[in-house]
Amino acid sequence: MSSIFPFLITAFVSLFAIVDAIGNTPMFLSITPRNTPAERVRMAQKAAVSVFMILTVFALLGNRIFQFFGITIDAFRIAGGLILLKIAMDMVEAKNLRTRHTPEEDQENLAKEDVAIIPLAMPMLSGPGAISTVIVLTAQAGTVGMMGALIAAIGINAALVYLILRSSTRVVALFKETGMRILTRILGIVLASLAIQFILTGIQNHLGGIR
Repeated sequence: MSSIFPFLITAFVSLFAIVDAIGNTPMFLSITPRNTPAERVRMAQKAAVSVFMILTVFALLGNRIFQFFGITIDAFRIAGGLILLKIAMDMVEAKNLRTRHTPEEDQENLAKEDVAIIPLAMPMLSGPGAISTVIVLTAQAGTVGMMGALIAAIGINAALVYLILRSSTRVVALFKETGMRILTRILGIVLASLAIQFILTGIQNHLGGIR
C-alpha cells in the first residue's frame, strides 16, 4: 500500500508533463477559429474522454503488445525514454512538437468542423510520447493496486484536459505567450529527467540480466 501513492504521483506528473494540456491550448484555439465557445466545450469533453480511452487501452494491453512483438520491457524503456527525451528537448527550447502534429496537418485541420478526436486527442494530447509513457508505467505497475493508480492518474489527467481546454481562452490570457513558454520549458525539464530515468533503468536491468 505504501508504494501505491508514490507511484500515483509519478504516473500523474509523467502524464501531466507529456500530455501538456496547457501548452496545447493555443493550438486548440488556432484550429477552432470558427467554432463557438459552446462547440469548443463539447470538443474539450470529447477530447478528454478520447484521451482517457486511448491511454487506458494501452495501459491494459501494454504487456500483451510486448509479448506479441517479442519486445522486452527494458528495450521499450530505453526506446520510450529516447522518444520522451527528444520531446523534452523540444519543450525546453519551446519548439513546436512535430512528433504531435505537423504544419501540413495544422492547415488541414482548419477545414474540419470537429477536431476533438483527430488531431486533438490523437496525436496532440495522447500521441507517441504519452502512449510510450503509459506502456512503460504499466510495466512498473507490479500489483493490482498500482495498476489502479495508473488508471486513476490517466483519469485525473483526462479531467484536467477537459477543464483546461474548456477554459482555453482564459488559460491563454492568464499565462500569455511568455508564461506559456516558461511553463513548457519547466515541464520539459521534468520530462527529460523522467526520460533519462527510464533509459537508465532499462540499461541497468538489461545489464543485470546479462550477469
